[in-house]
Amino acid sequence: MSEIYAGLNSLSFSRIRQLYRNNPDVKRIQGALLIFLAIQMLSDVINNNSVNNMLRGWAAIGVSLVVFTFMFRMFDDTPRIIIAFMCAEVVRLILFGSSSLEQDTSSMMEDYSVFKFRIAPITNYIILIITFYTYNKRKDVLTVAIIMAYGLTNVALDFRSNGMFFLFGGLIIHFRRVLMHMTLARKIGLTIFAGIFFQILYIFYVNAVLSGEFGGKHADDQLSQADNPYNPFALIGQGRGEFFVAIEAIKDAPWLGHGSWAVDENNHYRSLMFKDLDRDRSRMEALNNSGVIPSHSILLGAWLYGGIIAFLCIFYIFWLVMKRAFSLIMNERAMETPYYPILVYFTVQLLWVFPFSPLPHIRNTLPLIIGFILTIYHSIQNEEDDEEEDLLPDNGGYHDDSYYEARPGNGQSIS
Repeated sequence: MSEIYAGLNSLSFSRIRQLYRNNPDVKRIQGALLIFLAIQMLSDVINNNSVNNMLRGWAAIGVSLVVFTFMFRMFDDTPRIIIAFMCAEVVRLILFGSSSLEQDTSSMMEDYSVFKFRIAPITNYIILIITFYTYNKRKDVLTVAIIMAYGLTNVALDFRSNGMFFLFGGLIIHFRRVLMHMTLARKIGLTIFAGIFFQILYIFYVNAVLSGEFGGKHADDQLSQADNPYNPFALIGQGRGEFFVAIEAIKDAPWLGHGSWAVDENNHYRSLMFKDLDRDRSRMEALNNSGVIPSHSILLGAWLYGGIIAFLCIFYIFWLVMKRAFSLIMNERAMETPYYPILVYFTVQLLWVFPFSPLPHIRNTLPLIIGFILTIYHSIQNEEDDEEEDLLPDNGGYHDDSYYEARPGNGQSIS
């Protein structure tokens, strides 16, 4: 029903024309999705895909196009509606729980915790709402403390990826002005230092998990099965084995893919994942029941289903949004808006979602995040009076960190 409402709400051509003027990126996103849809249709026909799988694949892309347009229109009225949306999501998740659309082979393989699927989707929105108001009141230290504490809680409760989103987000918010004024050489040096520091912390984390002092059973199982638990890339391979299996499937059909919801004949590709991940027999049997070539990646899933052009369409969306998002993170004007913590979190989240989350995210996760980021970007770039009132804190002022000089009136533009 929500998709039908979004479609009907997007039929006003006068509003669409106004939306194109306010946010030129809408056309670019829509164009990429339309090409993706056309290529997917061609792939399904050539691969002689079943009618059911064809319609499922086409519907997912078509619905994502409608929901993207709806989200762009919603945020174009006022970005502040993101708070109302998050509040509504909290109520919906409490009453009905999280959607099952994202379930795929990995959800049958892993013994996910109640916290990850039931509690975290609710608390994520609650934390973002709280930090919106604390940052709006210039309580920067409190904002960072809340974000970092929640991130550590997620890691302790076996939801590493979500915890890292908030931990990295908190660090970016805390050091935002330092990063903005750093030279390229210092940024490179900081990156090297951060990589070394992260590896040291990761070693302590692995030791704590393997000794039973930190984390949960899921983390302990993954680290115990990894060839080298102290290599974070080995851990990613252990938890996202579908990513590497998808690469093998893509090699067999790189140009037009295998078609929508491609069936894994004779369990060929899932057997590769079983071999690579050294799963036990019961997990293999659960995996065999899925019947679909595993991918668990938006980028690789598009390539797997629709071929290289489909991949380029999704990669273009990824590149465009990340370019805008990084511009916002480094822009002083964006730092003065109460939306900055949400922008940072969404940006870090996208860096993980595109390569390591299943393709259905294009219709139930990406529209909200991308619509919000691009609307804020063009609102600041256009410097429209009505948007200025929405973007500034309640008193129309600027954040005045105790250790940074406030810069009211700085007209820095977004490149």
